[in-house]
Amino acid sequence: MNLFQLVIKQMRQRALSTWLTLLSVMLGVALAVVIMLIQRESAKLFGQTDYGFDVLVGAKGSPLQLVLNTVYQIDRSPGNIPYSLYKDLSAGGKFFPLARTAIPIAVGDNYKSHRIVGTSPRLFGFDEDGVTRIAPDRAFEYRPGRKYQIAEGKLFHPKRFEAVIGAEISKLTGLKIGDKFRASHGLAETASPDEHNEEWKVTGILAPTQTAADRVLYIPLPSFYAMSGHGEAMTAQSAIRQGADINTLSKPTTAAAEEEHEHTYEVNADGDITINLPEKDLALSAVLVKTRGSAHAAFQLMYAINNGNTAAAVNPASVMREFFDTFLKPTTAAWGAVAYLVNLVAIVAILVSIYNSVSARMREVAILRALGATRRRILSIICLEAGLIGLVGALLGLAIGHGLGFVASGYLERSIGETLRWWIISPMEWWYVGGVALVAVLAGLVPALKAYRTSVAENLVAG
Repeated sequence: MNLFQLVIKQMRQRALSTWLTLLSVMLGVALAVVIMLIQRESAKLFGQTDYGFDVLVGAKGSPLQLVLNTVYQIDRSPGNIPYSLYKDLSAGGKFFPLARTAIPIAVGDNYKSHRIVGTSPRLFGFDEDGVTRIAPDRAFEYRPGRKYQIAEGKLFHPKRFEAVIGAEISKLTGLKIGDKFRASHGLAETASPDEHNEEWKVTGILAPTQTAADRVLYIPLPSFYAMSGHGEAMTAQSAIRQGADINTLSKPTTAAAEEEHEHTYEVNADGDITINLPEKDLALSAVLVKTRGSAHAAFQLMYAINNGNTAAAVNPASVMREFFDTFLKPTTAAWGAVAYLVNLVAIVAILVSIYNSVSARMREVAILRALGATRRRILSIICLEAGLIGLVGALLGLAIGHGLGFVASGYLERSIGETLRWWIISPMEWWYVGGVALVAVLAGLVPALKAYRTSVAENLVAG
């Protein structure tokens, strides 16, 4: 019987003790692997620097809230900015020498708890007419080198009640090409949703992006402005920006509000929308800006906007990196310390388990010695048993940890449209597995040395 077979036989004889020790190692390693995966992937998700735009313009307030609301479609909008600022960032505007691409974003309603975002065809690589494609070097990229693609159907008409939906929306809501839907007020569905009267027709479905965009319904800006209540709210906000006393902005009666809304927009025979509001009253939630290729241009643009009174400009990569370093990184480091403590307990369990096993098997060890087994062979058997428990437990823990990562990835995809690369095993994890097996071998040295010093005669007599 070779050394390995002998070790397996010994482990079978004390199966319960072996499995309990193996379980403690497995759970400790699984916890550590999950934490390592979270540390790695949280940096990718919330500490990323690979945005396709380098300046985000929105209302003055919390930069983090602005980024979370606009990029990740979570949290509430910090407020609105005048539409004229988007014009300033577009061709012919005062900021255009610094801005290569500017994309307007308006957020404020939902369909079955999935956000509806008003935007321009420019987000999808088309000019404002929705027909002419933008030059590749000026087309919007949500990640460097990655653009939104229409996988099914076509782009919405820029002035009609049409929509392009994210890749996950069909699965989550049942909407498909040609279907119509109504928007509900607010950013989340309520028990009794307050629906708008307007209906949008789905004309296109985006290709998967593995971002929050997969769970968004995109509509043209004019149709967003045409929703009941939006025109009135923008008019009031415009008046406040121009210094009007909020107490003078009395809320109209329901009948008066409906009559006022009827004059907010018109629809011609072709279905094209005309917004009957002055441009000074129009508002946006944010503008995504790609500057002209240098950090200096981005800095100049942010400096100019931040020193004005109408909006704030932030670099999303800097905001999320600061968020990650301040909140997530210390938290995951603390979790890592807990995981290592759990593994320390597991290693101690290996030591205690094998030590007790050796104490109970001193007669067996003595018989092996009497049959010719050398002290070195006895030492090898016990250390190999400890190492095998550590290695198998670590490999099972590695598999379970990535299985939990798969579950967490599905939850994140349902929540914010982002996923974890749970299938990737980092070199650090392999080193960790090897380290656990090595430490288990070292833990086995204590009982092994006891067996090494076993007196054959005394133990045979004692038996």
